[in-house]
Amino acid sequence: MLHTRRPHRPSLALLSCCIVLALFLAACGGGATPTTAPAQPTAAAQPTAAAQPTEPPAAQPTEPPATAEPVTLQFGWAGKPDTLNPAYAFLSESYYVFDLIFNTLTKEDPAGQFVGDLATDWKVSDDGLTWTFTLPDNLKFHDGTPATSEDMAWSIKAVMDNPEGWATTATYVAGFKDVTAPDAKSVQITLEQPISNMLFRLSALYLLPRKVFEQFKTAEDLQNFANDEAIGTGPFKLKTFDKDKGVLILDANPDYFLEPPRIDQVIFQTFDNQDAMVQALRVGEVDALVELPTTAIEALKGAGEIKIVQRPSRALDELIINSAPADHDPAPIRNPALEDPQVRLAIAHAFNKQDLVDIALQGLGQPGDTIIAPAMGGGFWHNPNITDVPFNLDMANQILEKAGYLMGSDGVRAKGDTRLEFRLQYPSDSITAPRVADLLTGWFKEAGIKTTPEAVDPDSLTAACCPTGDYDLILWGWGGADADPDFNLSIMLSDQFAEGGWNDSGYSNPKYDELYTQQQQTIDAEERQKIIWEMQEMIFNDRPYIVYWYPDTLQAYRSDRFTNFIEAASLGIQDSDSLRQVEPVQ
Repeated sequence: MLHTRRPHRPSLALLSCCIVLALFLAACGGGATPTTAPAQPTAAAQPTAAAQPTEPPAAQPTEPPATAEPVTLQFGWAGKPDTLNPAYAFLSESYYVFDLIFNTLTKEDPAGQFVGDLATDWKVSDDGLTWTFTLPDNLKFHDGTPATSEDMAWSIKAVMDNPEGWATTATYVAGFKDVTAPDAKSVQITLEQPISNMLFRLSALYLLPRKVFEQFKTAEDLQNFANDEAIGTGPFKLKTFDKDKGVLILDANPDYFLEPPRIDQVIFQTFDNQDAMVQALRVGEVDALVELPTTAIEALKGAGEIKIVQRPSRALDELIINSAPADHDPAPIRNPALEDPQVRLAIAHAFNKQDLVDIALQGLGQPGDTIIAPAMGGGFWHNPNITDVPFNLDMANQILEKAGYLMGSDGVRAKGDTRLEFRLQYPSDSITAPRVADLLTGWFKEAGIKTTPEAVDPDSLTAACCPTGDYDLILWGWGGADADPDFNLSIMLSDQFAEGGWNDSGYSNPKYDELYTQQQQTIDAEERQKIIWEMQEMIFNDRPYIVYWYPDTLQAYRSDRFTNFIEAASLGIQDSDSLRQVEPVQ
């Protein structure tokens, strides 16, 4: 259901896409260890000093089982990675896997703070333009070869030098001037200007094997690389990825530079049928679900051996309205009525968001309005001053009538040869979209709008939307696991559509692009907040998206088999910190 990571990325996601605001840390003498940072307005504060890589807050390991048989944890999920190539991955599932295979300099911890991942410490110059990170000793890729500071510097520099090729990662290096490796353990990043969320940015830039990726000289070659034998430095290493069968197997990395996992293997199995996936958990064919269908909550609550994990998320689901510029190459293929702001407003009035939450989500979420969820940054970044468009079918009809769209004998409004008849597509692996599509189709019909719901393979839907622009309306969502709003805001950038990046709506607004750059460079949190609130209002009024809900995160696992999962607001049970500490029940 989700575009992105994490995520983070993430998911976006598509990314699955974990992030928090990183204020500029003052340091003495052009490069001393950072002093205490200004107080943060967000729920998760920036570390006050350069942080060591942290271990997840877990119970002490229990005695190992008497049996010597490998311990395998099997997840079920409805999707699967679109690629294992971080340069061009869109779906959340890809970023969940990246989190296990790769490392970054920084990461978000279970408390929502940013700490070191690869970075054992860091310092920043007085002017905020030079950041220096220290890597651990004896860091190795999964194939046993050394992973050096030069590899880390190259991995970031590659994104800077080829933003079109690294389309889903390029926004994270905006404002970077240079990246070097002064010595075998240090990475130095020079900026064009201070960056408000530096530690967040670095949590999305993976350490990759240079020998694998440097062979691709063009953006097309890079993006066509599937990376099906992905090599990283993370706590798990790839054993098998069979995309056709929907099976991905990861083995624990016993040489991980921090404490290695306490289990031996993780398997992710794709299920085409949601009911079959839930039943597999119930009978013990799988041990956990990455995403639990809302319809299964009540049925599973009575199963004492199954633990349900529920929490407010940073995710959002939306109706995407084709907003690609008319002069885009290729020219967008859509019903031209969607270019009319009055049609978009009428569509917004035909959304009963509370009913969507109550019926399709079983009440497990809240109605949405902007592209920044209230759970992001403890509510600091969400604009509370936006008044949502109310559900009012009479108003929708009046708006369309006044705009010249007259009701036809078949119940469909038209203006000349332009009928209000739209494709309504959604990814076939979505748990909730079929019901949402049915409800919307009924409400739209009462306003004289005809929609034809259609389930589409996620890969095909991605190809149709980004940057082809061959669609009318799409129901989709973003994993939105980031603590910082930068990624969500970057989705709507003009160049993210033109270059085949995250922008699935095709929205293009030079003023919005300018504000995005400003918020990245604004160090004062309250000033940055004002800019971000303005950007949310702009998207709300232009309606490339109609955000209809913020779903709760729902996951589940068999508590009679495994224990010590991390159940935190900022991390899923499938995240690397969680899977490093999980262990079998004795």
